[in-house]
Amino acid sequence: MMKRSLFLISLLLLLAGGAVADIERGPWVVTTDYEVFGGVEALEDSDPWTSSGQLVSIPSDAVARWHDGLVYVVGRGAASLVQIYNPAWEWTMVGEFPVGEGSNPQDIVFPDDGTAWISCYDAPILLQVDLVTGTILRTLDTSIYADADGLPETGWMHLQDGLLYIACQNLDRNNWFQPTGPGRLLVLDTATAEWREPIALEGANPYTQFRVAPDGRLMVGCAGSWAIIDGGIEAVDLTTGQTDGLILTEAQLGGEVLNFVPMEGGIMYALTSDSSFNTSLIRVQVDSAQVSVLESSMGFELVDLAWDGDFQIYVADRNLDNPGIRVFDSAAGNELTSAPVALELPPFMIVMATEDDLSPAPLAGNLPGRLELGMPFPNPCNPAADLVVHDAPGSRVRVSVFDLRGHRVDEATLVCGDDGRSTFRFTGESATGRALAAGTYRMVAQSAGGFAARTITLVK
Repeated sequence: MMKRSLFLISLLLLLAGGAVADIERGPWVVTTDYEVFGGVEALEDSDPWTSSGQLVSIPSDAVARWHDGLVYVVGRGAASLVQIYNPAWEWTMVGEFPVGEGSNPQDIVFPDDGTAWISCYDAPILLQVDLVTGTILRTLDTSIYADADGLPETGWMHLQDGLLYIACQNLDRNNWFQPTGPGRLLVLDTATAEWREPIALEGANPYTQFRVAPDGRLMVGCAGSWAIIDGGIEAVDLTTGQTDGLILTEAQLGGEVLNFVPMEGGIMYALTSDSSFNTSLIRVQVDSAQVSVLESSMGFELVDLAWDGDFQIYVADRNLDNPGIRVFDSAAGNELTSAPVALELPPFMIVMATEDDLSPAPLAGNLPGRLELGMPFPNPCNPAADLVVHDAPGSRVRVSVFDLRGHRVDEATLVCGDDGRSTFRFTGESATGRALAAGTYRMVAQSAGGFAARTITLVK
């Protein structure tokens, strides 16, 4: 009954000409009451940028990543767990597992073998987990990179070409979490689970999410000591494994770096916090360090930003009077929203559905001559569903089905017709005719026109 009501409401909104948030493709906003509960809301990606309302309840201190059609919520602090949601199935939870009491997980990344790596802040460990069962497959010791308090304080991560880069802050817990020296990037070969030589940074306390610059360098914001102008944005050349140092200092930016997004043409948008913890949204011309302040707050209110890969910058504003999401034009820098888009709880983080975990560019739309996949229907299925494939007429497309462990369970080769279409039939069975277990599966299509993937949930 509830699903039918939701459907009717959505239909009426569409017939009335009103736009609605796309709960399946996002963007999504992680919200929190800063005490007990958090949530996730979907945001419409164009004017008037309405919100879906709260889709799920999550821990109050949580971050999230999109990967291969699913959203992974990392419950930090006391929660110390991972939740897996399928946006295509009305945000149903398809998995949940603990990662160890007191571990305080910080981030999750995904190699190609169906597992995930999880960094921890309050324990000197790096975890590899099975995404299907939640079983911890490996526990790697990171205490060799710790300072005198025994903890290296590992945070955000970045995976590229089989190497996992992990922010290592090295803070002194016996001295108000002051940095004990420059930060480092720990480097793990995920194929062998062996450590490589860490990359020494110029700045201390690598704090922000990693970003990939248009020139391919890996960038991170180093906070140093809070309320002291001693950090900045650092660039690392992954081809040499060496830092290029701070390309923009906090003195140039006007405060601590909270988050940033680099763009083509040497433009960067960033959030900063001054010595009084007032936050600002700034636009930076990187080569000249010319800074334009677009918006400022009287308090620690502007807490996250994200770029849609096109013309919109999303900013999370958690001011007490009217918290919500604000949208700015990435070309001109002016605000597009007349007021923050209202949410049920104050915003904490903005999550984009990216094609991989390396850049802020969104999923590509339907482009001529490019391999594209429709949405599997029905989804969830019991047991069969159809997946429409679009490519150049006569193209040969190989479709493989994988479980979340990365095991191939079925495969077929299609030939697109004169209209550039073909259909793959997911039968709910393996290539040998064995009935597949209920769960989430990944359908991967490859051709000369590219690579694309969709997820489907099989119910019994």
